Amino acid sequence: METTGVDTMLSEEDYTKVAKEALIQYPIICEKLVYLGESDNITFRVHTKEDIRKFLVKIHISTSSNNSKENIESELMWLEALDGETDLVVPNPVRNLEGDLVTVISTDHNDNKFIVTVHRWVNGKVLNREPTSNETASLALLMASLHKHSMQWDVPDGFNRPIYNTDHLYSSLNQLKQLVNLELMSSEAFVYVGESVHKIAKVIQSHKREQSNWGIIHSDLHESNYVFYEARYTWENIDITGDMKSGEHVRLVPHASPPMGTRSIHDSVLG
Repeated sequence: METTGVDTMLSEEDYTKVAKEALIQYPIICEKLVYLGESDNITFRVHTKEDIRKFLVKIHISTSSNNSKENIESELMWLEALDGETDLVVPNPVRNLEGDLVTVISTDHNDNKFIVTVHRWVNGKVLNREPTSNETASLALLMASLHKHSMQWDVPDGFNRPIYNTDHLYSSLNQLKQLVNLELMSSEAFVYVGESVHKIAKVIQSHKREQSNWGIIHSDLHESNYVFYEARYTWENIDITGDMKSGEHVRLVPHASPPMGTRSIHDSVLG
């Protein structure tokens, strides 16, 4: 697996150079590049001559194994499928001039290799408050649409996403044990956590791996990974239970964390 060996001490100017170098490999003429911030990714907004046509550049700097080139490509495969097969508004990835979803940029700065992806920009606003009941209902419909699609989607060859099963649970428990060794968690608290893990593991093991309860899910649908936007269509044209006519709808955006924290089909619980 190819992962980034990125020096996280690079400056905004360094990342700007990487973004510009990557954009040369895309059918996009950049008029202005705006630095948005840093989290698991460095992000830029790309402005073109057509003001309504904007893009998002993501430089993936997380050293997590989930941020491998293969995992990122798989994440974008699902985004492409969602864009083409549903009415959801998603940050559809832009393929580079070679037809690839992911671009690897090499620099002369500490032999770094950067994984870069480009997405179509999604308009909307992040809520800085508690959602209303209508907004919560819209978000629920969004999640239902995602999961319904995943249950029917013919997963392509090479699709590779993190698996959340009993092995993952116990691996996480072992990692938590380090907090006890560092005296950041008491032994008593760790015992309670361990008992909870064992109970959850029994529930998972009691379910057969069937399409009705195992498959791909969006694992990280927090407030920074979706926006609300007054769209022209309503949820009525999505074939799921529900009827929203407010005109305010939810769109997925690729902000801080990888938006498609999915699991391989038949490899984790469909929440």
